[in-house]
This record gives sequence, C-alpha cells and structure tokens, in this order.
Amino acid sequence: MSLPVRLSVPVASALVPAGRLALDGGRLDAALNGGLCLAGSHEAHGPAASGFALLLALACPRPGPILWITDVRAPEGHLHGDGIAELGGDPARLWLVAAPDPLAMLRAAAEAQRCTALGAIVIDTIRPLPALNLTATRRLQLVAAAHGVFTLIVRHGPPRPSAALTRWQADPAPARRLAAGAPGPPRLAITLGRDHRKSGAAVAAAHPGAGAALPFRPAAAARRAA
Repeated sequence: MSLPVRLSVPVASALVPAGRLALDGGRLDAALNGGLCLAGSHEAHGPAASGFALLLALACPRPGPILWITDVRAPEGHLHGDGIAELGGDPARLWLVAAPDPLAMLRAAAEAQRCTALGAIVIDTIRPLPALNLTATRRLQLVAAAHGVFTLIVRHGPPRPSAALTRWQADPAPARRLAAGAPGPPRLAITLGRDHRKSGAAVAAAHPGAGAALPFRPAAAARRAA
C-alpha cells in the first residue's frame, strides 16, 4: 500500500483526538489510534529519516520553536532555510543546537524536553549512537509524556531496542514526472514498522510536496496518483 504524503499547515478538527497529529484522516491515523501522539517520542530510520522528522516537526500543531539537536562533527546533511520555506515552514522557527559529543546531545535533549514553550524537539544522531540505548530512550519517552513536548529521534544505522512509541523507516521514492517530462517534487516512502500498542503495524506513504489539508493524503488518492 502506498499513501502519498503532503505537508501542510495543520487545521483544527473535532475529529482529531486531543494531543495527536492527524496524518491522513484515514488508514494511517486509524493505525495510530487517531494520529501521532504529541506527548511522546518517535523514531525514524533510513536514508530519508532526517527529512521525515523535519516534515513531522513542521506539521506539529504545537506553537513554539523546533529545537534541532545534532552533532557538531556532522560532515554533511545540514538544514537549509530555503528548503524549509519551500516545504511551507518558517526557517526562523527552527533553532539549531550543535552539541560537541553524543552525551552532550542527550543532555541537551533532556533539558529541552522540560521546556513546554518548545513546539518539538528533533535529536538527529547523524551516526550510530550507542549511548541512545533502551534506558536512554525510555527516559526520553517518560519526560516527553510528562511535559507534552513532541520528541523525534533520528537514528542512523540498524534499529536498536527502543522505548519510543513508534518506529518508522523512511526512504526516498521516485518523483512523479510533470509536463514535458520535468521531474516533480521529491517523494518520500515511509513505513510504520512498530507501534508500542502492537508489533506488526506497517503502513507506507510518500511525500510529493506541500499544499494539502493534512500532512498525508488518503490511500485512495495515493493509488490514483501512482
């Protein structure tokens, strides 16, 4: 199943449970019991994991800055303001923290989670981070739930044991061609590999650009666009 994903400014709806981020208004939200829980931590893996985390952070309905925590030694993959603006986000809303080492990243995240003025926190590990083990992720999840700060963990390398509420695999997907064979907007294929409430939930999606009423389009629209 392929669900095209489209980032947008979230709209309030009486059908969206409180404290959740509605994604597609259909099967994806149903798999998540109404949407992605905002008072919790979520993990993303794969070559497009950083982009997927950025899309979720920008779509988060919580007001306030997005704190992006990464390793100062990261060789590449830095965020670009013009690209964020093209996705419909405000680059000024993104606050960047370049930590000197992995433990400093975790300490910064732990402090930031207690700041309820933040809209979201993204921990972009850049490389495998052994210190981000089951104990550390359980601590991040407990604090996220206690303070209600949307927390996203970007892991690089193979999946490791984690207490995050959900785990996603994010990969690049082929772009749809436009008129005269021009390449369309970038697409992103994601799979919900694990939900803390069940072990076998798997849903896929793709991101073709900005402009829809919800971050994701329903499955029927995805099949027509494929």
